[in-house]
Amino acid sequence: MSFLDNGTVKIGADLALGGAITWLSHKERPDNLINSHDLGRQIQMSHYSGPVPFHPEGATLKPEWRTIGWNPIQTGDVFGHPSRVLEHHNDGNQLYVKCVPMHWPLDNVPGECVFEIWTTLDGPTVIMRFRATNARPDQTLYPARNQELPAVYVISALHRFMSYTGERPFTGGDLTHVTNDFHKPWPWTEQTCTESWAALVGDDDWGVGVASGDNCDNCDICIFHGGLFGKAGSREVRDSPTTYLAPVRKEVFDHDIVYDYTTVMTLGTLAEIRARLTARAVRELPTWAFANGRSHWYVIGGVDGGLPRDGLWTIPCEQGMPSLIGPVRCWRAEDAAEIAIEASWNGPAEPARLRWRCLGDRDFSDERSVPFTIPADGMLNRVVVPLAAHPAYQGLITGLRIDPPPGRQPQARLTLRAVVVQRGR
Repeated sequence: MSFLDNGTVKIGADLALGGAITWLSHKERPDNLINSHDLGRQIQMSHYSGPVPFHPEGATLKPEWRTIGWNPIQTGDVFGHPSRVLEHHNDGNQLYVKCVPMHWPLDNVPGECVFEIWTTLDGPTVIMRFRATNARPDQTLYPARNQELPAVYVISALHRFMSYTGERPFTGGDLTHVTNDFHKPWPWTEQTCTESWAALVGDDDWGVGVASGDNCDNCDICIFHGGLFGKAGSREVRDSPTTYLAPVRKEVFDHDIVYDYTTVMTLGTLAEIRARLTARAVRELPTWAFANGRSHWYVIGGVDGGLPRDGLWTIPCEQGMPSLIGPVRCWRAEDAAEIAIEASWNGPAEPARLRWRCLGDRDFSDERSVPFTIPADGMLNRVVVPLAAHPAYQGLITGLRIDPPPGRQPQARLTLRAVVVQRGR
C-alpha cells in the first residue's frame, strides 16, 4: 500500500492491485469507505471499445461478460489476476502510479495500453489526474462507448445517490435522491446531473462527492451512472453490497489515443460537497475546438475520419448518413441565442441540420432542429445559426447534433474547426 495523508483525508493505493484506490477515509470518520469485494470494485480506471465480444484467439472469456467488449481495468480481471504496477512514486504530496491494466472479462490477458494516475490532496478533497495511453495493434475505428471516469465503489452504508437534476442549476434548488433497481440485468441507473457533480451519502447526508472534467477547475461531465447494489447499510469493505458512481462520457477510444481527464472527490456533508464541487464546475457557455482531439464529439451512422489534424476534424460523407454528436453540456436557452459553426463542405449545395436536446429528451428530434447552409466551396466558413426565435428552443439545453447535407458524391467531406454556443447580438 502507498498512502497520502494530509491530516484531514487519507487515501491509499494498493500496489499489488494496479495501484487502484482501496482506502479512503476522513479524520473524523477513520474507517475505510472503499468496497473491495472483487477486482471490479475499488476506485479505478476503466475504458471501453470494440469489438463486442472481445475474445482474442486462445483466451478464455467469462461468458456472462461477453457483451462488455474490450475493457481494460486498473485493478485486475474477473478471474482474479491483478494488474501489474510498472512505476510508483510517493513524496508525501503526490502519489503516482503507472500500470498495465487487465482485461476484465478475460483470463489473465493484459491490456495493450498503460494507465497513469497522479493523486494529490487539498484539505478534504482528493484530486486525481488520469491518463490512458493506448497501443493496440488492432487499428479498427470502433464506435464511441461510455467511459467510466473513473469507477467509484464504496461501502453500502453510503447508499443514497444524490445530485441536482433540475432545470436551473447553480440556483440552490432541491437535490434529488436518484434510485435504481439492482435486480435488473444492468443494475445501475443513468442520470443527467445538471450541476456536474454527484454524491454517495448515508442516512446522515455525509459521504463522498465526485466531479470530473478535463482539469480540476473545469468539471463539466453531466452524465453519471450509479446506484445501490444489494442491501444498504454495510460498512464491511469486503461485502458484496456496494454503492457505485461513475462520471461517464461517450468517446471513441482510438488504437493510439492518449486520453486524459481529472476527477475531484471530496468528503463531507451534502451541503459541503455541493458547495465545493459547484465551485469547480464550468458555468461558461461551451466552445468545442478540434485543435487537440474530437473535444468529446463522435459520429454515428457513418465513418469517423479519425483524430483531428491541424485543428480540423474531417468526416467522410460519401456513404451512409453520418451525424456528429457533441458531449452532454447544460445551458439555459435564454443565455445562448445562437450557435456558430466553423466548417467547410465540398458536397452538394443542400442544407445541413442542427439539432438540440433538452433535459429529459431521450434523443434528438425533428421538432428541435433547424436547417442551415454551409457554402459548398470547400473553404472554411463561419456560419451562425440563430435559435432564439424557435419555439422548441427553450428550457435547459443538454447537447447538440450536426447532420451534414444529405446529398452524396465522391470525396464529399465535412470538416469542422469549432462549434461555439454564444449569446448572440
